[in-house]
Amino acid sequence: MHATARQAADRSAAPASFRLRPIAAVCIALIGGALAQAPVQAQQTDNVTVPSQDGSDVQVVVVSGIRAGIEGSISKKKNSDSIVEAITSEDIGKLPDVSIAEAMSRMPGLAAQQVNGRAKVIAIRGLAPDFAGTVLNGREQASTSTNRGVEFDQYPSELISAVVVYKTPDASLLGQGLSGTVDLNTVRPLAFRERNVAVNIRGEHNSLGDQNHGYGGTSANGKRLSVAYIDQFADRTIGLALGFAHLDAPGQQQQYQAWEWRPGEDFCIAHQTDWGCRPIKGQSPGNSSFLAGFQAEAISRSDKRDGVMATLEYKPNRDLRSTLDLYYSKFKNVEVMRGMMGSIGDGWGAPSSTFSNIGTTSVGGGNSIVTSMTANFVVNGIVRNDFNTRDDDLKSAGWNIDKKIGAWHAIADLGYSSARRAETIYETYAGARTSPTFDLVTPTGPGFPTFTFKQSLSDPATILLSDPAGWGGPDNPQLGSKKYNTQNDTIRSFKVHGTRDLDWGMFSHIDVGVNVSKRDKTRDFHTDFARVGADGVLARQLPSSVLTTPTSLGFVGIPSVLSYDVNAVTEKFYTMKLNESLGPGGDLGKTFGVHEKVTTAFVKLDIETTVAKIPLTGNVGVQAIRTRQDSTAFAFDGPGYVIGTIDPGTSYTDYLPSLNLGADIGGDRKLRLGLAKTMARPRIDDMNASAGVGVDPITRLWGGGGGNPKLQPWRAKSADLSLEQYFGKRSYVAGALFYKKLDSYIYNSSIQYDFSGYINPTPAIVPISNIGTYGTQTNGSGGRVRGAELSATLDGDLLHPALAGFGAIFSASYTDSSIKVSGPDSTDSWQTLPGLSKRVAGLTLFYERGGYSFRINDRYRSDYRGEVAYLFGSTTLFRTLASNRIDLQASYEVQGGPAKGLQFQFQVGNVANAPDRSIQDGTGYGGIAQPKEYSKYGRQFLLGMSYKFH
Repeated sequence: MHATARQAADRSAAPASFRLRPIAAVCIALIGGALAQAPVQAQQTDNVTVPSQDGSDVQVVVVSGIRAGIEGSISKKKNSDSIVEAITSEDIGKLPDVSIAEAMSRMPGLAAQQVNGRAKVIAIRGLAPDFAGTVLNGREQASTSTNRGVEFDQYPSELISAVVVYKTPDASLLGQGLSGTVDLNTVRPLAFRERNVAVNIRGEHNSLGDQNHGYGGTSANGKRLSVAYIDQFADRTIGLALGFAHLDAPGQQQQYQAWEWRPGEDFCIAHQTDWGCRPIKGQSPGNSSFLAGFQAEAISRSDKRDGVMATLEYKPNRDLRSTLDLYYSKFKNVEVMRGMMGSIGDGWGAPSSTFSNIGTTSVGGGNSIVTSMTANFVVNGIVRNDFNTRDDDLKSAGWNIDKKIGAWHAIADLGYSSARRAETIYETYAGARTSPTFDLVTPTGPGFPTFTFKQSLSDPATILLSDPAGWGGPDNPQLGSKKYNTQNDTIRSFKVHGTRDLDWGMFSHIDVGVNVSKRDKTRDFHTDFARVGADGVLARQLPSSVLTTPTSLGFVGIPSVLSYDVNAVTEKFYTMKLNESLGPGGDLGKTFGVHEKVTTAFVKLDIETTVAKIPLTGNVGVQAIRTRQDSTAFAFDGPGYVIGTIDPGTSYTDYLPSLNLGADIGGDRKLRLGLAKTMARPRIDDMNASAGVGVDPITRLWGGGGGNPKLQPWRAKSADLSLEQYFGKRSYVAGALFYKKLDSYIYNSSIQYDFSGYINPTPAIVPISNIGTYGTQTNGSGGRVRGAELSATLDGDLLHPALAGFGAIFSASYTDSSIKVSGPDSTDSWQTLPGLSKRVAGLTLFYERGGYSFRINDRYRSDYRGEVAYLFGSTTLFRTLASNRIDLQASYEVQGGPAKGLQFQFQVGNVANAPDRSIQDGTGYGGIAQPKEYSKYGRQFLLGMSYKFH
């Protein structure tokens, strides 16, 4: 028996005859069903024969259903040497989870950021997704995101058998992050005794309906289908697992955005500052802040994803095992948006609107805002019709060979992961013949306003294709813009290591090896502008052949807006012209590549000893990591013209020691300590070498600004303490404290920089030195992140037999940070770390008995600074307000007869139709928290059935 298996067996609280075997039995009963999201009732028990470590057969009792999933999760947590959180396949399959992101968001200390109404990326312990590492079957994963954070909606929950989140690392865990490491696992077919087949099908409906009437293939209805097949051959020396999951999900959104809030003239006069004030015609808002521009949109989406998983295992004897893992996910998104937008008091340099009937509301502290008025647009308002697409391909492959040679196990692992993202963002414009007038009522906080327009916004006789805001200027009217973004991310890795049992006093096992990985991430970005076609017509009335059913914006009081076929209009009337803007801020500045080669040598020693009669287990080890990094990008001269390419970079070495100790202090109670040094590599876009640089003709010194491919990682020393009390196999209470001291972090600044390798745009001016001033991201020091976590799972019969079948799962965490993200000398206290929610909590109540199952879950996340897509292919930060999301599920499984194994399911996601709410990032005028965005996504109803058989 391997030392790791022996340790797990010794730590189990179960009787000696069970030890590790109940966990193996749970996996046998659960994983196949979870691949198809087909859970069974908790009360069912079966006698199953499983192979033991010595090759003999042992009869065990298998408990299936939600309580078995809880038992498996608690076993992983209890028997781990590190501080971890775990979910097994049954937990994933029980709620309406589109992806594993939804399931992970219920784990203690984790929170999801909602994108388009669905969980997409995960924050661990209040740190943004880029601070976490993610591996699939132990191999680091590429990402379809702009940076490093993995988008977990690319992983169907049906194809993942277990998720373990390591909050404290060990030396053999690769792909680590500063906040934690997510370890995704697919099924191992030789863990099953017999063939397993499972099928699941569900229909889905969105309560908002199809707002854009099927254009672009959108719908209010969708479906999900999954199939799993697991089998063994050749006298159980070969195992095969296949899984397929199809998703066709409707997405609907009602969205309102406030462009900006401006202070009235009296405020500017009193503070002797401009603050972006504009003269107001008509009635003055005085000292009150007023809405200067807005947009309201009805968005329909079609999300289609096909995921395939395959695992082939070969184990001819005890001394050899070979495993081949394959994973593929293809995701396609179509997004249709129709809406209204316009400038009110801003004007972007144009004459201001005319205000009348102004009503104001006090918001405290002597501050007030305009909550009602009659106004017109500064220039003609814009009717928007957008058509966006995104295609993602995610591939992962790995081959692992484990060969026993004497007392050693020699292991070689070859890994490959790639992610490709190709998207287009196409917006087109139409406008009224004359500037519309409207009445406006706005709330004092986040929420939908009410507009009452004096004329129709859907009449094709008065709403014309045009450049209503004059964005393209008189010589090049801009009728729309289409942005193309293509990203490729590839990670190749090779790992060799050896393990063996030891008898070195307290050390029971050793794992020593080296891993080499190479990562290449590239981005290509450009924009085409829609210009007037060959006939030269600027303002055009649309023919009926391209018109579609008008779209309602009733949620903001607008009955409908003009809607048309964007692609047909482009083909008939537009000429697409490449954007020729250059410089680091233009399109070519967003085209770049980042390349990394990372060599990691590691050694880990497992600890198994007794101190003062207290059993002590854990591990100690160290990683030595050598990193070489560089970035390829365009070089620009002072005016922004391309003059060549550059590829600066750097190299550095990190040593990451780690210690994990777990003391069994009696009474089925564990005390854990984790000490480690951790790191997170810089964001990919921060390492973009694209820069505008030059030599000052007077000082003859270099200067400029852009990205920084010489950035070094975020580095921290961390300490974790956890106390866990277990009650049998399905109940526990745990509390944890953690502290991270930052040795290095990244912020924006002007730094002294070595311009060696950059092209001098003015060769006649010879610099006196290669050192100059560069505005970019740089490394700072200081700051800390600290927090506390509480989690519990309680089985009802632990309290009283009458509560058998009832249960509850609870978690809560608090995280605080002193890191000054604008630099060590910053005084902007509102600029907290992106993704940091101080408070995260979750509560799940369930009942399962006699084939009936009911479950309701509530997730809470306090406010945080969230990164969102912004103008011209960039990203920005908004203050996302606190949210609650409630999901529920009910099911019944046939208990006997020929239909045994058939289950019927009803699920509701986002029961309360909870909105996403954000405010402007910052303090705002007069300290007012000014509303930014308010969106509703509707409820998701799912009805379906599943069937599992052998």
